Amino acid sequence: MRRWWLPTLAVLVVLLAATAVITANSRPPGADGDSSTLVARVVDERGEPLAGTRLRLGTGGTVTTDGNGRVRVPAPARPHLVTVAADGHLPRTQAVRPGTPTEIRLTSDAARTVSVRIAGDTMFGRRFYDRDDGGERSAGHLADGAAVADHAALLAPVRPLLEDADVTVLSLTTALTDRPWPDLTGTRPATFHPTKDVVFASSPAVAPALLESGVDVVSLANSHVYDALDAGVETTLAALDQAGIARFGAGRTLDEAWAPAVVERKGQRLAFLGCTTITGAEHAIRFVAETGHGGAAPCSTPRLEREVRTARATADAVVVVIDGGLEFARQQTDFVRRLGGAAARAGAAVVAGSHPHVVGGVGLDGATVFAETLGNFLYDRNVWPTLLSYLLRVDLRDGRAVLGTVDPLFLEDYVPRPTVDVLADAAARAAAGPLPGSPGRLRPPGVVLGADVVPTPREVDVAFEGGSVVRLSPGWSVRDAVGGTASPAVRLGEDLLWTGTFEDMDTDPRTDGAHGWSLGPAARVTSSAACAGDVGVELTRSPVSTEDVLVTPVHRQLVGPGTVVSLVAEVRDASPGATLELRWYPATLGAIGAVTTLAIPPGSYDEGSCAQVRIDERVPEGMVAAQPMLRLAPTFDVHRGARLAVDNVQLVAWGAAGENGRRYDVVDVLEDVTLPLVDDAAVSPEPVAHRSTPS
Repeated sequence: MRRWWLPTLAVLVVLLAATAVITANSRPPGADGDSSTLVARVVDERGEPLAGTRLRLGTGGTVTTDGNGRVRVPAPARPHLVTVAADGHLPRTQAVRPGTPTEIRLTSDAARTVSVRIAGDTMFGRRFYDRDDGGERSAGHLADGAAVADHAALLAPVRPLLEDADVTVLSLTTALTDRPWPDLTGTRPATFHPTKDVVFASSPAVAPALLESGVDVVSLANSHVYDALDAGVETTLAALDQAGIARFGAGRTLDEAWAPAVVERKGQRLAFLGCTTITGAEHAIRFVAETGHGGAAPCSTPRLEREVRTARATADAVVVVIDGGLEFARQQTDFVRRLGGAAARAGAAVVAGSHPHVVGGVGLDGATVFAETLGNFLYDRNVWPTLLSYLLRVDLRDGRAVLGTVDPLFLEDYVPRPTVDVLADAAARAAAGPLPGSPGRLRPPGVVLGADVVPTPREVDVAFEGGSVVRLSPGWSVRDAVGGTASPAVRLGEDLLWTGTFEDMDTDPRTDGAHGWSLGPAARVTSSAACAGDVGVELTRSPVSTEDVLVTPVHRQLVGPGTVVSLVAEVRDASPGATLELRWYPATLGAIGAVTTLAIPPGSYDEGSCAQVRIDERVPEGMVAAQPMLRLAPTFDVHRGARLAVDNVQLVAWGAAGENGRRYDVVDVLEDVTLPLVDDAAVSPEPVAHRSTPS
């Protein structure tokens, strides 16, 4: 493990050298432990238990795994990170929640195996300085002249993950200049690209901050590296070189842009190559390197294949990052997929995509790990789907992947944090989405794939009552949805909200649940509003209040044209005037297009018997985004206050008839039915995380 001597998060449990470092996962206490007990199973890359493995905790205690590789130890009673290291195995850092069983997978033959972490799009400009994009400035995370430490602080929640690999690489989608943040509402400075729609830059302090946070290599193959023109390319390269961070994918000339970054670890040479399909061909000044100016390397199949073959001739493994595709699309375009196929044929061990700002599927096709799109890592997009992310890790031996995993993340206020529970499950299901080759399996930390990873699925038949909305436990899916057609008695869907249980699901002790939701001063997360789990959200108003109380996600959710969606919530208590709303928008920014409103029936209910309320709608024509809202209107009664207590809010996009896949986490039970459910993970004892039934 690199940089053991550097400080880490206070909640990190570190296992010392020649021993093993662990962590746990998930939410409510289960049969295997309580909320202050870590219950874990330690296995190797093939899933074989590491029996008799001695684990030494940072507190000084030592435990040994049993014959099944299992261990139970006291742990902080909240989501946190643990690091596991065992003799002869690569170390691993993982997000866990005590009380919920988890699996920690350690790759054997550490002396000959190199671990590589790959993160998505990263920038430190624009809304990191001004949340409102100019005008009347609203302070962001960074002030003018922000120091290296200020930048590094933004990566502190994920630093232990960045440091647990032999090599960590990310896509640096920004120029580094002394003017990191132009006023986007004013006249564009002459130092920036004159015709590009969106330009921004980050401070040169980013480079040493990345190094301090555990980053070794950056890809510059993107459409933003040339935002500050040739001078910006020069200052970017200079800042990275001075910090000692290897770089690839852009340069002062075309040949420099295509030059690989080569890093040596454990006597092995790893070569990194990158290119972009977003060339700016529609502009007089393109974004890519060509005669007369620098920029990113422009993708072409012949050049990419040639460069990979050349790099592979002298390197033990080649990693390729391709910037391209469509914004907010989980699946890459045919062109990007063809580029990835060419890189694989030429000998690339890993091909990772960037640019769409959302995460897509990961899979193993032959000897190559493919990641369609790694989404955002540290970024300021104000669109809900861009907040879900993951870190890819690939363990390479003899130039081939022996294990691939993803660690789920959530970007709260643009900052990435490792996650557990439903939030981690959402990222994992996106990673297990459709992709050529063998897909990843839903196993901790999020998804696992490898040539020797043999799933050990178990199957159970579960009876469901018609009218129920069922959320599946992590790792579980409807059997017919794996390569078959779902029963006509159900339809499968994806919860677009992820965080509507309002539980604390990330490892950052500074956050306390309701991730990504806007709660005003008259709303709070509280156990008295819970319908299942620990907490729900409560809206209250005094008899003299004259303003509506609102709770809503901070950003809009994207919805496909004609898609059928359901906004489902469970109500613990409702006063007259409480409503459930679904707002529709024709764009990701701008005015509202339409509103669907449902009056919530007044009443109070016991925990576990909350009333289900739901809105079922087809996305109106011309609408591309939706945003749910809980509203409590004024009573206009000086003698009576009001309360709305709600839990398990889901905005579900239902798949078309016959669609299937592990990505579906919600089942709409249309009539009484018994369904076969299959489990990838073998760590969640119950196949159903929650059932919402009509009252």
